[in-house]
Amino acid sequence: MTDLSADAVVRSLFAALNIRDYARAAGAIAEHCRWESVAAETVHQGPGAIVAGLREFVAAFPDWRADVVSVTSQGRFVAVEWDSSGTFQNDFRGKPANRKRFRRRGCSVAEVEGGKIVGYRDYYDRVTLLKQLDLLDLL
Repeated sequence: MTDLSADAVVRSLFAALNIRDYARAAGAIAEHCRWESVAAETVHQGPGAIVAGLREFVAAFPDWRADVVSVTSQGRFVAVEWDSSGTFQNDFRGKPANRKRFRRRGCSVAEVEGGKIVGYRDYYDRVTLLKQLDLLDLL
């Protein structure tokens, strides 16, 4: 991936996740990458842990997808506005599936070096997400 621009690396990650190509997604992430979900207050380190977290979410929401709305980049920093949706079809964090759908919009900031994502911060409204899914008790 070293020949891709920073924004192309990030777009490639979204494309890989939407088709569940986890090997390609992991290949876009540096070994020392710190991936933070600011809203959920979670941090994953490295491609293995990051992809495992993404797989856990997709297992509960198998129709999940994240569409890129806009991308702005400056040097190695990429800001992505995204729109995602899914249906709660399998257990998630000890909660039984209820077939509720969600739609959330958010923004992520990625830092890319040498064709790989070395830092990633996800920003979205977690309360709105959990309210749509009747999971406010997870707060």
